[in-house]
Amino acid sequence: MSLTGLGRVLGVRRPATATNSPRLVVVSARETVALVLNEDSPVPESDRDVDDLMLRLRGHLMQLGPATPDRQSSLATLKAAQAFAGKEVPDDCLQARVHLRRLALAVQELITEMRQAGAVCDHQPECPSADAEDRQAARVRVGHPEAGWSVLCNGVLTFDDTGCLTPDNVIVAPQRPLPPRPPVSAAAAARPR
Repeated sequence: MSLTGLGRVLGVRRPATATNSPRLVVVSARETVALVLNEDSPVPESDRDVDDLMLRLRGHLMQLGPATPDRQSSLATLKAAQAFAGKEVPDDCLQARVHLRRLALAVQELITEMRQAGAVCDHQPECPSADAEDRQAARVRVGHPEAGWSVLCNGVLTFDDTGCLTPDNVIVAPQRPLPPRPPVSAAAAARPR
């Protein structure tokens, strides 16, 4: 069964746009990882199927590279996945399948790392990025209201005073509106100052 056939069996659809937004790249990468790792996925029957899946996973790594957050753990995960992708695929079909599975696991680990860093959002509609003006409109991923802070889906650490800390360590001052002024009586307004 060809790679296209594998995709049809699992109902995988390619996005119609050619946009390479991190979200679309991750969706596509997850589909390929599912083709390799899901227990109900058909086993690649030929060397060509294995090669096609390997090429797709390598392509996903190339597209995910620029979207990977500039964090030490994320970059280390990317580097390890890229190093594994650069290794020669064994000639033996069984060993090639094992190699393919390991590469899929490496891509899956990178996607998980990106999600934890706030670079990938699974919500509909997608949460705003950490550098957007409305960054604090993202959904809460880890909430600690009793302690006065929460981590949002985009990786922003937000505090109950409306201040926040972005994933790249930019401090955003609290944005609370000023309390309303008490109304001025007519007599007080008429008095000269």
